[in-house]
Amino acid sequence: MKKFTIIALSILLTAFIWTACKKDCKNCKTVTTDNTTGAVQQTGSSSQYCDTQLDSKENAEPVNDGSTTTKWVCE
Repeated sequence: MKKFTIIALSILLTAFIWTACKKDCKNCKTVTTDNTTGAVQQTGSSSQYCDTQLDSKENAEPVNDGSTTTKWVCE
């Protein structure tokens, strides 16, 4: 019975560690569009962001600057 308990606890610990080590990552870039036409004026270079940094990029509010809007796009 002790052997079974030790094996079960080992499996649970391994499963916990396996899921805790996975990162949620995406490539994000800035995209600037013209507010009147909707055409893309400029696209920034893509960089990889993970976990909390990714959350901050995905939840960032678009920036309106007169006739253009710049926002983060993550794929």
